[in-house]
Amino acid sequence: MKKWLIPLTMAAFCVAACDDKNTQANVEKPVAQPEQSQKNPETLPLVTVVAPWELNSLDLNQSGVIFQRMNIAETLVEANLEGQLVEGLATKWESNNDATVWTFTLRDAKFHNGKPLTAQAVEKSLKIALSKPGVLQKAFIKEIKALENNQIQFELTKSFVPFPSFLTHYTTLILAEDSFDEKGDVAQVIGTGAFKATKIEAPQKLESVRFDEYWGNKPQLQQANYLASSRSETRTLMAQSDQTSLVFNLDKASVARLKADPNLQLINTSIARTTQLKMDVAKPFFNDLAIRQALSQAINRKAIAEQVLKIQDGMADQILPKAFADWRVATAESSLSHDETIAKIKENLTASGYEYNAEGKLTKEGKPFTFTLRTYSDRPELPIIATILQAEWKKIGVDINVSVGNFSEIPLGHQNGTLEMALYAFNYAKTLDPFALLVQDFANGGSDWGTMNWRNDSLDQALKQLETEIDPEKSKQLKQQVSQIIHDELPIIPIVYDQQTVVGHQGINGLTLDPFERRFYLEKLSK
Repeated sequence: MKKWLIPLTMAAFCVAACDDKNTQANVEKPVAQPEQSQKNPETLPLVTVVAPWELNSLDLNQSGVIFQRMNIAETLVEANLEGQLVEGLATKWESNNDATVWTFTLRDAKFHNGKPLTAQAVEKSLKIALSKPGVLQKAFIKEIKALENNQIQFELTKSFVPFPSFLTHYTTLILAEDSFDEKGDVAQVIGTGAFKATKIEAPQKLESVRFDEYWGNKPQLQQANYLASSRSETRTLMAQSDQTSLVFNLDKASVARLKADPNLQLINTSIARTTQLKMDVAKPFFNDLAIRQALSQAINRKAIAEQVLKIQDGMADQILPKAFADWRVATAESSLSHDETIAKIKENLTASGYEYNAEGKLTKEGKPFTFTLRTYSDRPELPIIATILQAEWKKIGVDINVSVGNFSEIPLGHQNGTLEMALYAFNYAKTLDPFALLVQDFANGGSDWGTMNWRNDSLDQALKQLETEIDPEKSKQLKQQVSQIIHDELPIIPIVYDQQTVVGHQGINGLTLDPFERRFYLEKLSK
């Protein structure tokens, strides 16, 4: 067997920590705090993660990301903070010479129900994952089978070098056989993680306790809860009033205010997430590259990044952030002022056959260019950015309506064809290597969170070649070919690269932000 070591080392993100604190108030806790251990002064009784993402169901496709971040369930392959593939529930993996057969050796671990981790349990869990829409259906899996009690084998239909990175995705979390009902649906979440779920109340609450038979280092944290709260104002109040809380995704005004509180600490880091626009390229106006270029050029990315989001050097000149160096392409920076850019855009549109009516609106054959932009408030910066885009595009004669709803309206609109344009934040590191997501969301016509009614045969072919390319330099050339096509044709328009902030009380030590948004790293916390 030949061992493929996939060196997914990415440029390390800088994690900047700023000291801050918070005041206390009497508020109702999600659950009573457990008694603090007298044996270990570093033991932390309770932490409550407060974030906007709802627990819609027990299905891993919908809520697996939360079970992964809370360290309740684990994948065969993990990632460290530098973006390298490391051991998870598998201690090693190897392939045959042409990378068509992959064998994973399992570690000695237990599920939360006390049963041992076995190859048979892994086989069942991943076969169920394979039967549902997700990244595994893009991994060319022909068969999954348990070889021995501690080995699981994947036979693929073709050579596929990036295969191990697909097993980092939250839809491939390993659950115990008892987790599933007779239909293969998740009836209860029984994982192997450092924390054991004791109560799940969709769509808002999850409670868990430390799993004392965990195979890895035992956490100092005794109880870890999760609370979904969609309103940024509510999360801000919890950051101030609940000293057990770790609060994520606050609006910039709230972050600035909380920094002044000496009882709080704030940590932020750049993350592999891009705020971007998708549109139905088949619809009138959007099907013209000149229009897509005009919309992109009219965006004042520098102002949005620095003045609104308070992020230095956060302008997105292409879809993939700087962490993905091999995928990045050279881009030209305009020397024109923003006002000069707007004037140039209008000149180019007129030269392309568009006209401006008496009201200054952009038209084609007498029809004005107007559409609805959908976004959601789970990320409080998105409605603000949408309003800015509305004002910027009005300068080039484009009127838009902004609709702020639930994030689920975007994939639904994609599926039923009602979506015109959407503004959203997209994590390109769900499988560490963005290859898997590009295959899923950009190739072969796109998907719910990717391109809509756009296809490029050269991009599809380059991604297909990457499946078997071993030579690093040739692989880099193919990756840059893919990025160049997306950059030139703009089926997705990038705006800014994001940062993540977490707020907690002083006295909670070990706060760690994952630049790839896979873990909350609760196991690192102590008093």
